[in-house]
Amino acid sequence: MIWVLLLSGLLSGKANAPAVGAVLEAKGTQLHLEIASDDSCRAQGLSKRTSLGWNNGMLFVFPSEQGRTFWMIDCTFDLDIAYLDRNGIIQDEQTMVAEPGVVPDLLRRYTSATDRAMYALEVNRGWLAAHFLRVGDTLRGVKAWTTRR
Repeated sequence: MIWVLLLSGLLSGKANAPAVGAVLEAKGTQLHLEIASDDSCRAQGLSKRTSLGWNNGMLFVFPSEQGRTFWMIDCTFDLDIAYLDRNGIIQDEQTMVAEPGVVPDLLRRYTSATDRAMYALEVNRGWLAAHFLRVGDTLRGVKAWTTRR
């Protein structure tokens, strides 16, 4: 399955929230994304949110490929994460479980099964399976999003 990333003019008025958006489109389904491409936005991620629309998500953009580790600090709902390489090919996907009230040092870490993760896509738990998105699939267009930070 090939996914196409279309740029859009989505803006967010939240402090420390990504200000640029994108839309992934496949088989008539659109996934509206916030883009986290700097340290501040990547650190904030989806923390402190109470929900996420079914067809919404966040694309984390890193300056290079390497192993990545995520956690669910201050998250109240479960998420799926897909780790992608520099070409937008999904290398790993995992389900991350919310752990409200757990101190950061005790939170579970979700480490990529690859050392080639340059992007990470977070969506609602079950969204990847519902849209038949699997390891080996390509998100074409993610290379449009780069960062040096």
